[in-house]
Amino acid sequence: MKQLAYITQGHSEYDPALRELLDATGIDPEEFVGLDYFSLTPFFVLAGATVTPDAHTHGTDVHVTGVVVSIPEELETGFFAALPEFLADAYGADEA
Repeated sequence: MKQLAYITQGHSEYDPALRELLDATGIDPEEFVGLDYFSLTPFFVLAGATVTPDAHTHGTDVHVTGVVVSIPEELETGFFAALPEFLADAYGADEA
């Protein structure tokens, strides 16, 4: 599995190719309170990635420190082909 992103409050890390793709969309990276591009995680999944929380517990409380976005290397090319299409469908200009 290849890690494409580690999304955390205030300091997300993205694979350079994914970050470039996302920045080119014009979508507000902080659409979801301080977690860069976190609102796009459903689209990452639809394009073939796995989204996993980095979490631990304190008794009955769960504390999520980040979210890992990863993909099997054999799906990476397809992921980068499909993701822009999904994002354009969801965020593209409405046609009149």
